[in-house]
Amino acid sequence: MLFAPQPAPRAGLHYRLSGTYGAPWLVFVHALATDMRLWDPVIERIGGRFRVLTWDLRGHGLSDTPAGPWSITDLADDLLALTDYLRIERFALCGISVGGQVALDVALQAPERLDAVVFSNTGLKIGNAEGWAERIATATTHGMTAVADGNIERWFTDSFRADPARLTPWRTMVTRSPVEGFTNTAAALRDADYTGRAASIRVPSLVIGAEHDTSTPPDLARTVAATVPDARLEIMDGVAHLPNVQDPDAYAVLLNTFIPEVARRTRPA
Repeated sequence: MLFAPQPAPRAGLHYRLSGTYGAPWLVFVHALATDMRLWDPVIERIGGRFRVLTWDLRGHGLSDTPAGPWSITDLADDLLALTDYLRIERFALCGISVGGQVALDVALQAPERLDAVVFSNTGLKIGNAEGWAERIATATTHGMTAVADGNIERWFTDSFRADPARLTPWRTMVTRSPVEGFTNTAAALRDADYTGRAASIRVPSLVIGAEHDTSTPPDLARTVAATVPDARLEIMDGVAHLPNVQDPDAYAVLLNTFIPEVARRTRPA
């Protein structure tokens, strides 16, 4: 694939490159009301096997917040534009929660760009219109502090939440997330439904769920794995919606095992 000079992505995306220069690319997509730092615990543990791209979704972290509304496809288009800009031809992709739906969209749009894909703690459809409307109204009226406790309760188990040293940075991340980014992305999640499309994905896929996940319960992970052809399924024990934070060691093992194995089979000779 030959790259012509590419303009910077239209959303003004903040990104970071790390890992081992010259290694296969691995791109991460974070969850709602977080930013790319969500992946730091896993990146520390992946053993230098990858060249890593992390980035802040539009409306999150240090990325711009363009006028809404926007869709999950808009977020996927942002990622594809960013990889074009950075001249990343092929990559493995790992997305969690809304990032998992971004990964679904990229796998449908541009399967030829992907060596492997990981759909983590996500669903073909997440939540319902009433629930998203309530969360959007709360954030709009009262700010992100008003939604933080509910997020944290869904994201982590009781034992994790009982330790302020572990919990505080992630709660602070939510409270400092831009309201407009939260509400526009929540609306995109409300409207997204990949139920009728995911069966056409033809990329080696790993689906990760979590035993105590109440945001995207294990049955949603099982449905993704049953729908995407030949997808592998792993349900992690003892963790909730963000297993990459709560048990980064086990999460890193899953990535280090799955991605190199399948990428060897999918890369062009």
